[in-house]
Amino acid sequence: MTQSIGGPSGKLPARDFEEIRLAEALERGRCPVCDARQESGYAALRGLAREGSTDRGLRDQMDKGVGFCQPHSIGLSKMELLQTSSQLATAVLLDAVLRRRLAGLKKLAGKDVTSQNRGLAELADSQCPVCARIDEASRAALKRLLDVSAEGAWLTALGSGELCLDDVYALGIAAASGSRDVQQRWSTILSAQMRRLGAIQEQLAEYAHNSTSDRRQLITKEQQEACAASIRLFGGTPDKDRMR
Repeated sequence: MTQSIGGPSGKLPARDFEEIRLAEALERGRCPVCDARQESGYAALRGLAREGSTDRGLRDQMDKGVGFCQPHSIGLSKMELLQTSSQLATAVLLDAVLRRRLAGLKKLAGKDVTSQNRGLAELADSQCPVCARIDEASRAALKRLLDVSAEGAWLTALGSGELCLDDVYALGIAAASGSRDVQQRWSTILSAQMRRLGAIQEQLAEYAHNSTSDRRQLITKEQQEACAASIRLFGGTPDKDRMR
């Protein structure tokens, strides 16, 4: 069954939940890949906060080196507080990570500098399971976007949509390993995105030019909007802070 969703270019045909989410992101002026990453991270943290401390599989992985990066250590704590008003699961999981880190540091204490550096580099890699889920979701979103770009409405929407700059690059990298048809569609998307980026850059230049005290009255709404668009372009466009 195909559901049509209004988007920047009209109607985006969506066949399943993943395509519906990507279409909604484009429709609402968000980067669909940023949106997929955020949703995946949220779901991973929610599961860890609920059951992570009792998940034997995860605990076995942690014994082998899996831990949490800085943002997701904080994210896990915030998620658990939202769900249970407690931080017990967070404490249990971070205790397991810290025990292994301490054991690793003790083993390195008596070794030579080269061995210490190699061991510290291994310990510094958090092997965060939330990051792994997010990376997987990002790859899946990029692939799906390139697949659906075979349809005209999606192709147009991807050309005009608010893709963040990192994901413009990522989409191109993913397209490079695709078929000739995918690469041709990417070329069309890139041309349209470059026109969008060029328009933002021109308005930013005008905004900067008009920012002096004697010219501020010349600043236009379009120039102010270009400034906001540039922040989203470099900073990404998540829907909202679901941790609040």
